[in-house]
Amino acid sequence: MELGFDEFAAVESTRLFGLARVLCGNEHDAWDLTQDTLARVSARWDRLAHHDNMGAYARTTLANLHKNSRRRRRELLVAEPPDPPATEDQGPPALDAWLDAAMRALPHRQRVAVALTYLEDQPITEVAEILGCGVATAKTHLARGRDALRRAAEAARASETLDRGM
Repeated sequence: MELGFDEFAAVESTRLFGLARVLCGNEHDAWDLTQDTLARVSARWDRLAHHDNMGAYARTTLANLHKNSRRRRRELLVAEPPDPPATEDQGPPALDAWLDAAMRALPHRQRVAVALTYLEDQPITEVAEILGCGVATAKTHLARGRDALRRAAEAARASETLDRGM
């Protein structure tokens, strides 16, 4: 049974928003990106309704829209990112702020690979499809993203130890 666009959007919007939240670093931009993605998919629904994996198509669209918006804005990285807005389901604030900053510091493809693998639980083959690259390249992006996050965590731990005077 084929889903209509409304059913597709109801099923996928939460997953798309989760990915967008990680890519954007804040809920406001994530909602905008999710809506832009759904609008783009909706406009092409008649031609794409028979696509084998519409969820993957929507996530690819979301990742590409995010990349294009970053390119247009030419975001400048700042030393101290703003605190993320508080939500009910957040973990410890310091951890959330650190993770948001560490994810934002990753290059786009690494951020997408990490988010899809660890937050969306997508297989590496789908990550590769969404990134538009081979499986080996997707694994490289994932490994480099993990390594960068590990280095950021070690630096944060060292900084915390120094701040405490230990």
